[in-house]
Amino acid sequence: MDLRIEEIRYQNIRDIGSLHLQFTKPSTSEPRHISLVQMPNGTGKTTTMGLIRHLILGSELDDETVMGYEPETGASEGEFTIGFAAGEERFRVHMHLDYDLGTVDYRHSYPQREGGGMNSGHFLPLQLENILTEEFVDLFVFNGELTDDFIETGEDKAENALKIVTRLDRIEAQRAAIERVVKEQQEAEGAKTEQGLKQVKSRLKKREDRLASLKQTRDKLKEEISDHESNIESLREEREEIISKDRDALDKYQDYQDEIKNLETTLRTDSASLLDDMRDPSKLSQSFHEDFTTLLEHMRILRLPKSTSKEFFSELAEQDTCICGRDLNEEHRKEIRENAERFLSDEDVGVLNSLKERLKNISEPVALDARLDELRDARQELKQYETQRNQLDLSDEGLEQQKQDLTRKIESEKTDRDNKERKVELLTTDDKGLRQRHNLDWEKNIPEAKREVTKYKKKVEAATDTVTFSAQAEKLDTILDDFVSRAVADVKSNQIKKTNQRLDRILKRSSVQIESIDDSINLKNKSGSSEGQSLAVAYAYLSTLFEGSAVDMPFVIDSPAVSLDHKVRREVAPIISQLFDQVIAFVISTEKEGFVENLEPVTDNDINYYTVYKTDTPGELRTHTDKDFFMEFTSEEEEGGDGRMQSVTEEE
Repeated sequence: MDLRIEEIRYQNIRDIGSLHLQFTKPSTSEPRHISLVQMPNGTGKTTTMGLIRHLILGSELDDETVMGYEPETGASEGEFTIGFAAGEERFRVHMHLDYDLGTVDYRHSYPQREGGGMNSGHFLPLQLENILTEEFVDLFVFNGELTDDFIETGEDKAENALKIVTRLDRIEAQRAAIERVVKEQQEAEGAKTEQGLKQVKSRLKKREDRLASLKQTRDKLKEEISDHESNIESLREEREEIISKDRDALDKYQDYQDEIKNLETTLRTDSASLLDDMRDPSKLSQSFHEDFTTLLEHMRILRLPKSTSKEFFSELAEQDTCICGRDLNEEHRKEIRENAERFLSDEDVGVLNSLKERLKNISEPVALDARLDELRDARQELKQYETQRNQLDLSDEGLEQQKQDLTRKIESEKTDRDNKERKVELLTTDDKGLRQRHNLDWEKNIPEAKREVTKYKKKVEAATDTVTFSAQAEKLDTILDDFVSRAVADVKSNQIKKTNQRLDRILKRSSVQIESIDDSINLKNKSGSSEGQSLAVAYAYLSTLFEGSAVDMPFVIDSPAVSLDHKVRREVAPIISQLFDQVIAFVISTEKEGFVENLEPVTDNDINYYTVYKTDTPGELRTHTDKDFFMEFTSEEEEGGDGRMQSVTEEE
């Protein structure tokens, strides 16, 4: 189903007395591919975006919100209307605002139907009612300044968008419903003793609160660590820029950097190799190797059965005749059952045979001490090069002083970062020895707090005699979690493939591609992509998402280019044109340059150019649809003037 917006009407809303925006081609009902609405700040652009969201969702608004739309002219009522086309069907949804009562109600009408007068209530086609949530609407009634939130932010906007469009978020929501039902069941069943249940619940609440507090502290520390990393990188760049002014020092600095990089690579590779060897017990010592060899020899002597097991003889005892053909009586069956105990079970046999196969591949011991010494020497050498790099003197005293100041700041940032990383490690470690050394109990350590919470949840379940019910709910929750995880992984793979194919078409010679979706979008070769290309990825991702939804939505965007420089605007504009079948963009005058002239509609004469601006009369707006007027119009407030709108004559 294709949904299109054909028109928007305003009546008595804030500074808008009356306004009509038509998004179709003249004398037709065919929507233009692109509609640009230039509304200077303070004209109602942000208000419009909010109203569109409310109207599509049929939101219930409180009286304060409703009265916030009341114009200064003192009108008692206002109305916001959108005309839609859904396939061949055309309808309008009316949002009626009563400023005296602070209420909102919705109506709908069918202008092309015979007798299609006003009907009460909010209406959208059934296909839309089933999918439109607040999160879904935010994906196509979109704030352009938030586009780059999808790209390598560590936030979950990209993955959540995927779940919203595929409705997997609704399955996840059922998990909260499961938890609610369990709590209701616990309350309905009652406790064995009210006082006992109250005490256990109080202890559980205390542990849950502490766990939440520990997680909040961990998240705060991680944010601060990330800030330190950014500061360190910035300070390093500043220091390198100072060093670059001294050619001899720069050459030495680069030599040190190369040595440091090589040593870091060596340490990573050798450490990983050593850890792999240490996971094989036979490599740890000659004694271990000899013990494993002896064990293998004994298992070969035992000649463990590969299939005949205890279960075989237990089943044989139930038969009328033996495998040899002799009739079995009760005495024979008793003897078989007793002798069956001498054999291992299927499970035991499987485990031992698997162990036997593994023992055939035991490795010779390795020289761990020598390799550890090599790693220690490499770390010491790395430290020496880092010290030489940091103590590199410049010939210019002023530059040297600046460099030393920056080095001190870097070391200070590193110290703060390392201290916080240590705190995060202690908060999150599940290493028993480390917890014991630092006396980390449930009040100081997240894994311990989780175990305490789990323990007391079980106590609450036992106290309310709902263990079985809770176990069933947990199983269902696990099933849902597994289903969503598998489905998301499959959908991600398909989404990456389709988006990358689209990027190949729209970016042509560029090699920008999505590598993975891990909460946010991760790009291949991120350092080689421009800001415009990164934004292109976000827009391509959104448009491809809607291809998989039940309806093809219009893309309504606020400020698509306001935060972009002109070069990036020139890259992004044609891409937006190609990705969406209907684009309605609300812009201000300062973001036209580099953006508007590079839009590429499907056909000629397929762009609307609306310019909406205030007059000296309160509540009165003037509208122009001329392209030249649109391009020449500026707002002094947006251009940094004295706050007044540029005057426009009637002749214009």
